[in-house]
Amino acid sequence: METGYGWDTGLVRKLNEDSVFCCTFDLRTSSGTVSAGLLAVADGMGGHDAGEVASDLAIRIFQAECISGLLARQAAPGLPLMASAFSKANDAVLEVASERSLQGMGTTLTAALVADQDMFVAHIGDSRCYIINSREIIQVTTDHSVVQEMVDTGHISAEEALTHPRRNEITRVLGYSDVSTPDLIQIKLYAGDNILLCSDGLCGVIPADRIQETLLAAHSPAQACDDLVSQANLAGGPDNISVIVARPVGLPSWQALISAKTGVKTT
Repeated sequence: METGYGWDTGLVRKLNEDSVFCCTFDLRTSSGTVSAGLLAVADGMGGHDAGEVASDLAIRIFQAECISGLLARQAAPGLPLMASAFSKANDAVLEVASERSLQGMGTTLTAALVADQDMFVAHIGDSRCYIINSREIIQVTTDHSVVQEMVDTGHISAEEALTHPRRNEITRVLGYSDVSTPDLIQIKLYAGDNILLCSDGLCGVIPADRIQETLLAAHSPAQACDDLVSQANLAGGPDNISVIVARPVGLPSWQALISAKTGVKTT
């Protein structure tokens, strides 16, 4: 699996309160050794340096719980492992947020665990996970935000949400409550799929079709990340910008899968 990441303060904010984690490794499973990756983006909030503390802590606890569970074979790669790691990350942020100087801090967290053809996604907040290929761009996650609820109920369009004055109001984050349940999603990957995780510093200013075009035009995930960060800054860079691109290799094609399922055998 080839990966790249970009992490930039943007042109308006003085402090970068985003955090990213990107790691690839070989994973032994019951079916053999597979290529795997653990990817995560967190966008902190809370004023002063509290957002930076929240996002960094959430990422550190999340990845430590996932990797220790996998290495110790205490858990198989899957959604239960992701949910448990999110719960531990929420507890850690909530505990630190009890300090007077850090009260009110919280963070989004969007993470993907890739094991061969399977991708397990856990998500809280308005950072996003996409699958991008030459045919389409698929937004895997749904924003936990006021404007997303307004889009879902038909009060505004997706285009209007990009500039709506309440677009920064998030309805679910890590660190605000004892119970902070993530959305959990499992997806099959196919040849040509690219995985993109990003904070709203990218997807909040760059339309999805331009994100797709930029990523597919890049010769590597690292270049794709550099180009996407540059585009966000050219659009004004109003927020911190974090992006991870992962390109799995050796996956089956979706065309072959369809042919295999629909083929007729005669004797």
